[in-house]
Amino acid sequence: MAKHSTPPSKTEDSDEELHRKWNELLQEMRVMQTGAQILAAFLVVLPFQSRFDTLEVPDERFYLVLLVASALVILLLVTPVAVHRHFFGQQLKATTVHLGHIISRLVVVGVGVLVAGCVWFVVQVLHGWQTGLIVGGILMAAALFLLLILPRIVTPRSTLPAE
Repeated sequence: MAKHSTPPSKTEDSDEELHRKWNELLQEMRVMQTGAQILAAFLVVLPFQSRFDTLEVPDERFYLVLLVASALVILLLVTPVAVHRHFFGQQLKATTVHLGHIISRLVVVGVGVLVAGCVWFVVQVLHGWQTGLIVGGILMAAALFLLLILPRIVTPRSTLPAE
């Protein structure tokens, strides 16, 4: 995750910087929120499908883990707003931005693991545990690489290359 999506102006004071960072954080959370809510909705309606009754006990447990994980991701997504509301007007924006940053990093990984887990679950139900393990395992590894490792190995550039 980039430290600044918008470069700070040379005249930006600390309050303006905190305000800008908070707005960037909220925008990132909005992007993640949509995907998390769609996945949660998908998981919530699954038990009402006729084929759900044919799931084996391990499949049902896998499903429950995904359902609870989706609820936790959504709760994490709204936590920075609750903290902001709690500290509103108390001149504690730095605390709010810092906590929001930490939570957004957790949410990024949570959404990635949830997406991979949902695909894993669907493939496993349709094609068995072995195929689910292969496809889901590869997707889970890809998600963890893209969301945890790649951001740490990317070399920041100070300017964009000329086209």
